[in-house]
Amino acid sequence: MRYLLLLTFLWMLPAAARAAPQTTDTVLVINSLPTKGLLLDKGWRYHVGDDPAWAKPDFDDSRWDTISPTRPQRELAPRLQNGINWLRLRFRLSDSLRQRALMVQVGQLGAMEMYCNGRLVQRQGTLHPVPSQATPGVINPNPVEMPIDAGSAEQVIAIRMVVWTPPFQLGADENSLLRVRLRTVSQMMAWYAEQEVNRTIFYVVGGIFGLLMLLHFAFFHYNPAQLANRYFARYALSLTLASLGVYYGSTLRLSLIPALVLSSVTFTLFFLGSMWAARALYALFNFRLGWIYFGLWGCLIVLLLFHQFNLFSSVSFLTYLTFVVLATAEQLRLTVRALQQRQRGAWIIATGFAIGLMFALLFASLIVAKVEFSMVLENFFFPLIYLPPALGISLFLAREFALDSQLLQLKLNEVKQLSAQTLAQEQEKQALLAQQNETLEQQVQQRTAALQRSLTELRTTQAQLVQREKMASLGELTAGIAHEIQNPLNFVTNFADVSTELCHEAQEVVANSTYPVPQKGALSELLSNLGENQVKITQHGQRAASIVRGMLEHARASTGERQPTDVNALCEEYLHLAYQGLRAKDKTFNATLDTNFSPDLPLITAVGSDLGRVLLNLLTNAFYAVRQRQQQGEAGYIPTVGIRTCHTGNQVKIQVQDNGTGIPESVKEKIFQPFFTTKPAGEGTGLGLSLSYEIITQGHGGTLTVESREGSGSTFCISLPV
Repeated sequence: MRYLLLLTFLWMLPAAARAAPQTTDTVLVINSLPTKGLLLDKGWRYHVGDDPAWAKPDFDDSRWDTISPTRPQRELAPRLQNGINWLRLRFRLSDSLRQRALMVQVGQLGAMEMYCNGRLVQRQGTLHPVPSQATPGVINPNPVEMPIDAGSAEQVIAIRMVVWTPPFQLGADENSLLRVRLRTVSQMMAWYAEQEVNRTIFYVVGGIFGLLMLLHFAFFHYNPAQLANRYFARYALSLTLASLGVYYGSTLRLSLIPALVLSSVTFTLFFLGSMWAARALYALFNFRLGWIYFGLWGCLIVLLLFHQFNLFSSVSFLTYLTFVVLATAEQLRLTVRALQQRQRGAWIIATGFAIGLMFALLFASLIVAKVEFSMVLENFFFPLIYLPPALGISLFLAREFALDSQLLQLKLNEVKQLSAQTLAQEQEKQALLAQQNETLEQQVQQRTAALQRSLTELRTTQAQLVQREKMASLGELTAGIAHEIQNPLNFVTNFADVSTELCHEAQEVVANSTYPVPQKGALSELLSNLGENQVKITQHGQRAASIVRGMLEHARASTGERQPTDVNALCEEYLHLAYQGLRAKDKTFNATLDTNFSPDLPLITAVGSDLGRVLLNLLTNAFYAVRQRQQQGEAGYIPTVGIRTCHTGNQVKIQVQDNGTGIPESVKEKIFQPFFTTKPAGEGTGLGLSLSYEIITQGHGGTLTVESREGSGSTFCISLPV
């Protein structure tokens, strides 16, 4: 168990283990392999440095120093820990062994590359000339098949390695520098089977403790007053996690650092498990916590720290066993004290702890005496030490739970009798409360619905008031400008009419005069041209007056009345109005107007002034966009603004299209938001499209959508129900 808990791949030996004698022979002769394989501890040579040629089988290493790599590191030359080293072993295999598949397994602390007969067969970790920058390999590397040179009896294993030195010594100098074991395939399968048995032991024990944990957490859930169940469940949880840590630590291919962390956590859980078991007994027998209990916590901290800083030492496992013996002795002391007080069922727990303590002392004695036994037998001590106390406490708590259940059953029968007397009264109360609750719920639903309707109406009214206020301000400004234009326009048309009449009178005077004929003709022609000019002035003045009347109608506050509206006429009127409005600002601007009005378009019921505001806003934006693109100086660009109408199903659609700058994809979703504008500061308020969207969607029950491609233009589509 100690080897699985620490580092199973290292086959660690204590400091007083027998050191393999070094050999002076050049080539090691192997005629057969022992039952558990052959540990290659003789015939090795080493050299400090790095040269790829040292991996070749024909390299002459006779001048290299000899070494026994299985000896503890502290007995070897210190220079082996200063960088990259090479170790080589020459050996001869008998004819029978050369005909069989052989497996090589390497264990060492650090990074290494193994070459067999010049071929790289395994690499673990990352080597670096500076040991602190090297990356250690996995904790338990897989064995590899050795490529045997069948034509030659002599085989060569070359290992390029860097010794890993932990930040703290951790007892690493007690470990061997290198352990190489040679096995046949059948021996390796037997070794794998033994490892699987070892892992299965911990897996099964972890499952047992997991079941005990769930059982006693359930006991505590149903009976929180019995705190012993909670502490024992924590004890079982600690041992469950520790057992699974041992299992997965020996199963997963972990690198050295994660394996050390897992080993530290696993041992910590074992330590804590012993303390939770003692705490469960204190709660179970209602004993007060004394100096012995807190002293155990102090021992736990000291021994745990000593253990963590001596992970590789041969005494690290003894620290763990020492604490287990102390904790078990305290648990047994508490049980004996409970027996003296004749507490019910204490003998069950005493038996379990006595058995566990007996096996713990036996195991510690075997380790101190350095008795060698198989790892399977060693791991069987784990359930023999931990399961008897756990089963004793579990049986005791189960017995107590059963007795408490019997007592509760008696009390439950009494409660049932009392409950039967009050059940009828409770049912009547419940029926009355249910009726009252139903009535209250109906009233709440009715009032909630009324409040929701009022809130909806309030929000609608509020939105309409805000929109009307905005439109009223804009209408007042437009009306003022229109009135100011109308007065001088009336003077122009009136005086043009008067001038036309004066021209006719002047023509009559010339006709009746005594002027010579040539002069009469010239004067008559001049007066005729002047009259025609006055007529054109009158016509254009009347057109301007029509535009002013349209502005006044647009500025007039909407009454909200819906009337049959000719969409084609409305579109054409506001197309020319928007175009002339932009040309009034920029005389040099010209654009192509593209109209396509459906001749069979039906009249729609709408607020004409509101719909006109929407069209004027969309067309003004379209002319602005084509003007912006024209100012970029694009060759061959012709500004074009189009408006189209069509009748589809029960809807009338209006499309306002331009080939301007387009709308970026990143802002397309924001253009209908109030106060959002893409125009420079001072050129836009960000209210036009948001008001248009509200007029179409909320005021007329239609839709307003946009399709645009940046740099190609935009198309706004209005859909209105017929």
